[in-house]
Amino acid sequence: MTNTKILLPFFILLTLLTIFSFNIPFFWDSTFFSALSVNFYDSGMNGFIAPLSFDTGGFPLYSAYLTVIWKTLGKTLLVSHLAMLPFLFGLVYEFFKLAKRYLNDRTIVLAIILLMLEPVFITQAMLMGYDIIIAYFFLLALNALYNNKNILFSIALMLLCLISIRGIMLATALFIIDLMHNRMFNFYFLRNYIPAFLILLLWTIYHKQQAGWYIFSPIREDSAEKFSGAEMMFRQFTYILWKNLDLGRVVLWIIFSFFVLYFLKKTKTPQHKELLRTIFVPFFVLTFFMILIKNPIGHKYFLVISTLLIISTCYFIQHIEKQKTRVLIFTLISICLFMGNFIVYPQRYGNAWDSSLKIIPFFKMEKEMNEYIIKNNISFTIVGTQFPLTNDLRYSQLRDPSCSYSDIENEPLSSFPYILYSNIINTNRITELDQMKKIWIVEKEFKNGMIELILYKNPNF
Repeated sequence: MTNTKILLPFFILLTLLTIFSFNIPFFWDSTFFSALSVNFYDSGMNGFIAPLSFDTGGFPLYSAYLTVIWKTLGKTLLVSHLAMLPFLFGLVYEFFKLAKRYLNDRTIVLAIILLMLEPVFITQAMLMGYDIIIAYFFLLALNALYNNKNILFSIALMLLCLISIRGIMLATALFIIDLMHNRMFNFYFLRNYIPAFLILLLWTIYHKQQAGWYIFSPIREDSAEKFSGAEMMFRQFTYILWKNLDLGRVVLWIIFSFFVLYFLKKTKTPQHKELLRTIFVPFFVLTFFMILIKNPIGHKYFLVISTLLIISTCYFIQHIEKQKTRVLIFTLISICLFMGNFIVYPQRYGNAWDSSLKIIPFFKMEKEMNEYIIKNNISFTIVGTQFPLTNDLRYSQLRDPSCSYSDIENEPLSSFPYILYSNIINTNRITELDQMKKIWIVEKEFKNGMIELILYKNPNF
């Protein structure tokens, strides 16, 4: 049996990474969950029903967990980062256990190194991303399934369903994998799924009684949660393929695909088949559900797929006879994953800012810009910007009182004395902003790495 002591240096690395990240605030849609946690913290959980603007319809497990930790240890960024450390350890441990099923001792170490180099994993680890928790519960359930630990499987499945709607999608994938793995469908098979089904049913009924609606939020049903038409479904499918190939992952898919075709022509073992269904069932289930609605596709949504892809690719690599060839392929994958952190596209296409290390310099720049604005007595309310710069500092940095910039989403730029611009913002007003840059005065500017953060002053004010 592979010695678990090999995990110690990786746990130390994750601990050091967490310590380094203590001052990094909640970012991107993690701020959504921290906002809900702040509301729970202030209201005493409020029956786990969130204010409408934060209510997704699902059980708020991540936010409830954060709230309990804050109540116990204090509401700070340091505590919040430490709260994620058990899930980071757990994810790596479950990854290790799954890898043991297919890989020899040496290749397991290489697989964990590739996991540490995976841009989404390492970035989400630093940003307190709840996709780390989703991936952990999925791998916990998958290992329990393959090791016939029915009670653990039921518990992990239940927690996976409670963490988010995407967790329910992955639970559906586990159901299909279970069917294909055990080739049975009876009460004995279904009993493992009854606890998760019942708790979801009870939560749905309770939520309807308290909030007045099921699943789809009334304030998002015309936007992110609106059902896609045929054209949008095709676009969503294209985005899914792109997000899975982006950030250097493309080399993993190419090598994996080559070896699948090569080895399946020579021989088909039970392990080959098991690996293929383990990676492709979750991929197709996630794809099926995600193309149905207009919600933007994120790179981090496929962290589970990346973890499975790393193990599957390493499984084929270890069958290469020549050591030099194995080392060359591993080195190529490592370089591509690392360099994937620094891929930049034109702003209109999005750049995985919450899923790649190129975002890290932003947080120091943001802090310095906020300090400049406060020092010069500029009110945050007269500074216009866009997501994610519009996030309330009460939720992103856990500062009181509430403080946020104004959103220019539906307002003319000319109505603001100042515009805070960054190339990390989500915007569909590229042309307007480009015109503004030519006319407005640069009040303050920060640039670091691939990121720029600029405060423009309206010359008409």
